Amino acid sequence: MTHTRSLPKLVLATRNTNKADELKYLLATASVEILDLSFFPNAPLVDEGTSSLKENAALKAISAHHHTGYWALGDDTGLCVHALGGDPGVRSARFAGQLTDAEANRNLILQLLKDTSDRTARFVTILALARPQGLNYFQGQLNGHIAMSSMSTQGFGYESIFIPDGFNVSLAQITREMKNKISHRSQAASDLISLISKS
Repeated sequence: MTHTRSLPKLVLATRNTNKADELKYLLATASVEILDLSFFPNAPLVDEGTSSLKENAALKAISAHHHTGYWALGDDTGLCVHALGGDPGVRSARFAGQLTDAEANRNLILQLLKDTSDRTARFVTILALARPQGLNYFQGQLNGHIAMSSMSTQGFGYESIFIPDGFNVSLAQITREMKNKISHRSQAASDLISLISKS
């Protein structure tokens, strides 16, 4: 009798539906069964710190791993603007204030850069995978610059004001297929898939 080895379950440690959907798409070829926190409504919320993207990703992954007993993937992404000394960085989701939304964050960036010629920026993603074997980290980076104004009503976060190097449209305007070839999150996800395939 042959036994088929069941796939490990991987919990995406996020309640951000946009982020979860993108990670599911990027990890579609990984040899895992992907779940998200909607399967675990009692999973605790993690208070993200301000020290680093890596620490935040790890906190999310470890919390979800401990709560569910499954492999867990934490993600933290930051927009780093050169003229702002790397800000908003780890504070990207809360740059305009704790209770503000993505539009307010984008508008604050545009306001701060209105008289600035250096608009170079980069997106950085850190993925943290928590398993019984320990933690693994994966990083991706996408270079570009900040537009003069929002270029789209599509996308999420800062995507509508970020123009990747080599493009003349925002990250929100390029096709999903192209985005997933070049994005910071896709780079990190690709390295994660490589590790899973060797497990």
